[in-house]
Amino acid sequence: MLVIACDESGSEGEELTASQHPVFVHASVNLPADEATGLRDWMRGATRTQASEMKSKTALRPGNRQVLLEMIERLAGAANITLVDKSYFLTSKLIETLIGPHALQWDTDIGTSGYGRAWADHLNRHAPTALGVARWDAFLSTYNALVRSYQREGTTPPSVLPFFAALEDAHENCSDEDTRYILSLLQQSQMFAYEYQGRSEVELRELDPLMPTMSGAARTWAMRIGDTPFAFLADTYSGLTPTVRRFIVEAARTPLFVAGNVVPTPDLRGISLADSRTDARIQLADILAGVGREVARLAMADSFDDELQVAVHEMLDINVMASSGSPLDVLVDRRPLHYYDDWRATHRS
Repeated sequence: MLVIACDESGSEGEELTASQHPVFVHASVNLPADEATGLRDWMRGATRTQASEMKSKTALRPGNRQVLLEMIERLAGAANITLVDKSYFLTSKLIETLIGPHALQWDTDIGTSGYGRAWADHLNRHAPTALGVARWDAFLSTYNALVRSYQREGTTPPSVLPFFAALEDAHENCSDEDTRYILSLLQQSQMFAYEYQGRSEVELRELDPLMPTMSGAARTWAMRIGDTPFAFLADTYSGLTPTVRRFIVEAARTPLFVAGNVVPTPDLRGISLADSRTDARIQLADILAGVGREVARLAMADSFDDELQVAVHEMLDINVMASSGSPLDVLVDRRPLHYYDDWRATHRS
């Protein structure tokens, strides 16, 4: 069975609106342990680092660019990089957790129907203009504060009242009709916000992008390697409890159709943890996660043709979590992704 090692960059847990890093990146590599060790050791020598653990900050130094590009070339066909716009992810969770349960009463699944994606996409693209950036950010912050699980550990439980007030303010001061319609759907669904008020800490943290990103990356690996069974190997992280790992595996293995299109169902067998200091595979994943952060930063600065972006393009995950037309979306769509085109050619519904 294949073992695919993974790591992330830009992880700040459920802190999304006040995060230092706008993009969360999950990277994974499909490489045997001995080959990974050889590549890691070669990089250590080529970059003249004395550290036993090869890190992305070393590989990304300008003087090490050619070494990094050669590493990327050696990993061709054996890596995946998922990019997540944290603001878009938070907007998607807002739609999913509030309108999603309400829509089920209309016999509509907004995930498989595509409505959820469309509404989140519209809000992420147009709400900052329709409401004003400050009002939109304040609205998202009240939702983030209500739903994030760490606050449930304190003596003062989160309240729905700030969120309801921000939602009312947003609806009353919205200049775009379509955005106001989605906000009205949120108002109709706001009863579901009570589920988060004052709840005790839960193990499955709603707003941590790691869980959905790992299950999504597993589906993309099914495009890359077909029906081959595999397991994930991740760096030690307190959030990846046995319950969370089981949830990720179950979510990835659940058959899924979105807007009538088939989505790959991976043969993900499990997730184990290891210390990155002793596993070269995870160190390579860490480097690629750092590369993902850099190519995303360049895209957000309106640069899409840097040699690093070109070199890693085939490694990018087709399922970028960003709104249509956003810099991350443009980056992924800039060039063909051959692994995706090949998979679609044999799985047209």
